[in-house]
Amino acid sequence: MIKAVLFDMNGVIIDDEYVHEMAFGEVLQPFGISISHQDYLENCAGRTDKAGFEAMEKKFSRELPIDDLLDRKSEAYLRLFPIYKKSCDDVIDLIKNLSKSFVLALTSSASRAEIDLVLKEFEIDSYFKIIVSADDVSEGKPNPEPYLKTTSMLGLRPEECVVIEDSRSGVVSAKAAGCFCIGVTTTHPRDMLTDADLVVDSFEEIFAAIGKINN
Repeated sequence: MIKAVLFDMNGVIIDDEYVHEMAFGEVLQPFGISISHQDYLENCAGRTDKAGFEAMEKKFSRELPIDDLLDRKSEAYLRLFPIYKKSCDDVIDLIKNLSKSFVLALTSSASRAEIDLVLKEFEIDSYFKIIVSADDVSEGKPNPEPYLKTTSMLGLRPEECVVIEDSRSGVVSAKAAGCFCIGVTTTHPRDMLTDADLVVDSFEEIFAAIGKINN
């Protein structure tokens, strides 16, 4: 029996991957690193910022001041997000509808400051019982720790939770934790979400899909 629905944030609740990509690019440019969209997708999307910068170090064989870059990137995101903010189509309605039947939680690779900004901007902070951010774990996605921590804080078993994810690293994290995972093609094509139990193209499909799981 499914009792809770766990949302990723970036690319699921908000369409902000472009904002993250701009912020990464902005802070890496002074170091002579120019990242392509593919570089961002392969090394940063769905991961913590720290993991993203570590991946960039390896890709470009460059030692980077990661702690400093984390602060700069967060500042860039907080500055850019209000300008480019956009929620994913139909997700706010989905959150409100699911909250009537399930406990909701948020499990994100973003910092707590970024999460708080987003939830307040879209006035949905009251819908989530538990929030787990990059600040709350030692290992981010694709490690299962974020989802294991969320289910533990909810007092539920992983198999009692459905996760909604948009990235490969998020799907891998959810499945490794033992959750049922629905991949939604908001930011990544289907072939990057093949590890999910179910892949959908719109949020309208998710409510019915969760109902079928419980039946």
